[in-house]
Amino acid sequence: MQAKFTQGSIFKHITAMTAASTMGLLSLFLVDFIDLYWLSLLNNVELTAAIGFSASILFFTLSISIGLSIGCAALVSQAIGRGDALYTRSLVVHIIVCVLILTAIVAFLTVFSVTPLLRLLGASAGSMVYANQYLTIILPSMPLLALAMVFNGVLRAAGQAKTGMVLTLIGGAVNAILDPILIFGFEMDIKGAAWATVGSRVAMVVFGFYFVAIKDNYIGGFVPSRFTTDLKKYLTTAFPAVLTNLSTPIGVAYVTAVMAQFGDAIVSGNAIVTKLQPLAFAGLFALSGAVGPIAGQNFGALQFIRIRETLTKSLQFILYYSLIACAILFIACDMIIAVFGAQGSAADVIRWFCYGLSLTFIFNGATFVTNAMFNNLNAAPVATTFNFSKATIGTIPFAYFGAQWGGAFGVLVGVLIGSVLIAIVGTWYAYHYIARLENKQIAEQADVA
Repeated sequence: MQAKFTQGSIFKHITAMTAASTMGLLSLFLVDFIDLYWLSLLNNVELTAAIGFSASILFFTLSISIGLSIGCAALVSQAIGRGDALYTRSLVVHIIVCVLILTAIVAFLTVFSVTPLLRLLGASAGSMVYANQYLTIILPSMPLLALAMVFNGVLRAAGQAKTGMVLTLIGGAVNAILDPILIFGFEMDIKGAAWATVGSRVAMVVFGFYFVAIKDNYIGGFVPSRFTTDLKKYLTTAFPAVLTNLSTPIGVAYVTAVMAQFGDAIVSGNAIVTKLQPLAFAGLFALSGAVGPIAGQNFGALQFIRIRETLTKSLQFILYYSLIACAILFIACDMIIAVFGAQGSAADVIRWFCYGLSLTFIFNGATFVTNAMFNNLNAAPVATTFNFSKATIGTIPFAYFGAQWGGAFGVLVGVLIGSVLIAIVGTWYAYHYIARLENKQIAEQADVA
C-alpha cells in the first residue's frame, strides 16, 4: 500500500483522480437524467414533479451514504499514509459492518416516513401517489448504495480512482439497460425506473466486493477486540461528515417546498434542473471526492506545503471547469428545453439556470472542496458547521425573501447570494486552519529538539 499522493505533481494528482471519478459519476448522473427523460415521454407533469419531490428525500439517504464514505476514505487514506497495511485491512471490515447496521436502520425509518415527508415538501395529491410508488421501492436498498460507496471510498483512498470509475460505470450501465426495458417493455412506468435503480446498486456491490476484497485484498479479518476502538474512531470522523452532507438536502428540501407554492410546473422544471446540475458539474462532485485522499495522505505524512497546494490547485480547477460548463449550458439551453418538452413555467426555470444561475456552482464547488479538506484534516466538525450554515443561514432566509420579492426566480437568486457568502468565509478559514496545523507541528518539533 503505497502513499502515492505524497510525491509528484499535486495538480496532476487532482486532475487524474478527478477525471477518473468524473467519468464514473457521469455514468450515474447521466442515467438519472435519462430516467427523467424516459418518464417525461409519458407527458405527465405530476409524474415529473414526483421525481422532483422524491429527489429531495433520496438526496437525504444519498448524503448519509456520502458522509459514511467520506469518513471511510479519510481514515483509510491516513492509515495508508502511515504504511500500516494490516491495520488498514481490519479497519475496512469494521467500517463495513458499521455502515450496514446504520443504513439498515435509516432505511427502515425513512420508508415509514415517506408520506409525511412528501406532505411536508408540499407535494400535490397526484404527485404524492407516484412519489410513494417510486420511493418505497428504492429506499430499502439504501444499505446497498452505502456499501457500494464505501467500496469506492476505499479505492479512492488507495489512489485507485480508475477502478472506482469502473465500479460506477458498471452501475450506470446496468441502470441504463434496465430503464427502457422496465419502464416501457414491462409497462411499469415509475416503478420500472425505481427497480432499475435497485438493480444498478446490486451490480455495484457485487463488483465493488470483487475489486476491494478479492482482487486488491483491502478487507481483512474482523477483530472483536479492536472493533469498538475503530468504531469510535470511525464515527468521530464519519458522523460530522454525515451531518455535513445532511445539511445540503435540508437546504434542497426547503427550496423545493418554497418552489412548490408556485405549482407543479415550477417543481417539474426544478426537477429537470436538479437532474441537470450533477450532470453538468460532475467534475466538481468528483473533485470533492478526489481532494480528500490527497489531503489525507499528505496529512498522514505531515507535508503541509502539499496540503496547502492541494487547496489552491483545487480552487483553480473549480474556476476553469465551471466557466466551461456554464458556457455549454448557455449554448444548449433551448435544446434541453426541447428534449424534455418543457413549456411555460417549467421552461422558464431551465432558462434561468442555463442563462446565468448555473454560476452558483463556482461557489458550491469551493464549499465542496473546503469541506473535503476539513473532513480529511481531523476537523470534520468545522465542515459540519460550514455546510449547515450554507443550508440554513445561507439558504433559508435568502430563499424566503427571494420568493417574496421575485417569485420562483427570486428563490434561485437568493440561493446564489447565500452560496457566495459561505464560500468566501469557508475558503479563508481553510487556509487559516492549514497554517494552524503547520505551526503546531513546527512547535512540537521544536519541543522535541
